[in-house]
Amino acid sequence: MAQYRTRRAPLDGILLIDKPVGCTSHDVVARVRRSLRPAVKKVGHSGTLDPFATGLLIVLVGRATKLARFFVDLPKEYVCSVQFGWTSDTGDRTGELVATGRSISLDELSAVLPRFTGRVAQRVPMTSAVKVDGERLYRKAHRGEVVETPTREIEISAIDVLDFDPAALSSTCRILCSKGTYVRQLAIDIGAALGAGAYVASLARAATGPFRLEDAQALAAFEEAVGSRDEDDLQIPGLVSPGDALQFMPAVTVTAAQAAAVRNGARLPDGPSQPVRVVFRGEVLAVYGPVEDGPGLRPLVIL
Repeated sequence: MAQYRTRRAPLDGILLIDKPVGCTSHDVVARVRRSLRPAVKKVGHSGTLDPFATGLLIVLVGRATKLARFFVDLPKEYVCSVQFGWTSDTGDRTGELVATGRSISLDELSAVLPRFTGRVAQRVPMTSAVKVDGERLYRKAHRGEVVETPTREIEISAIDVLDFDPAALSSTCRILCSKGTYVRQLAIDIGAALGAGAYVASLARAATGPFRLEDAQALAAFEEAVGSRDEDDLQIPGLVSPGDALQFMPAVTVTAAQAAAVRNGARLPDGPSQPVRVVFRGEVLAVYGPVEDGPGLRPLVIL
C-alpha cells in the first residue's frame, strides 16, 4: 500500500500515522505540514483522537484533503483498557478519580455488554467538541458548567473482552463502532450499568475502515525520514495515492469523452446510490454521489 512520491509527481494522498500520547490530532497535522514545507501547503486529518489516546490517525496531504469526509465516515476499531470500581468526571484517567468500592466479575461484565451493541443512543459527553448554545461543550466544562448534552444514535458492532483481571478490576476490550462513538462515554455507561463505575485507562485506535494501525508509521520516524530528504527530490515515506486510498469505494469507469466532462463537473447518467470513485485509465478523477432529485450521479469532489 505504501508509495513514494517525488516532486515530479503530485504530492497528494494519505499518510497512516501512529499518533503518540500527549499530542492532539492538530499537533500531528502541524508537524507533518512543517516537515513537508514548502512543497506541500495543505495537510489535514480525518477523525480526531484525544491527547491521551494513541493509534491510527489518517493524515491527508495536498489535494487529498478534499476527501476527508469519506474517511471520517468509515467505521472504527478501538482497543482500550477499562478500569472498574472508579469514576472519572472526564471518563478517562486524566479526570478526577473517585473510588466506588464496588467490584465486578467477568460474568457480570459479559452479561451487560449486549445492552450496548447494535444501534444505541449515546449521550454526548461534556468533554466533547459538540456545540451547545453556540459554544463547544469542553469550553463549558472547563468553566465548571454542567448542561444537558444531546444524544446521538450510533452503532456498535461488537465489544470483545480480550482479557479481565479480577484483582485489578480492569479489562482490555476491542470495540467495533460507527463514527461519532465516544469510547469514554461507553465506559461510563457500562460502569453505571454494573453499579461499579468505570473509566478508560488507555485508548488506541486500531483501525479506520480498511486501514490498520499495523501499517502506520511513528510520527517521529516520519519526521526523521523527511528531514533527511534531498530538497530537489522530495520523497514522502508511506504516502498512499488517492486512487489506492479510495479502494474501499465502488468504482465507475468512464470514457475519454466522459472524463473531460467529469473534470468540468458534469453529471453522469447513472450509478449506484452511494459515493463512487470515478476512474479513467487507472486514475481517480473525482468522487461522485447520487443526485437527490432524480437519476444519475453528481460531483462531490473533483481531484
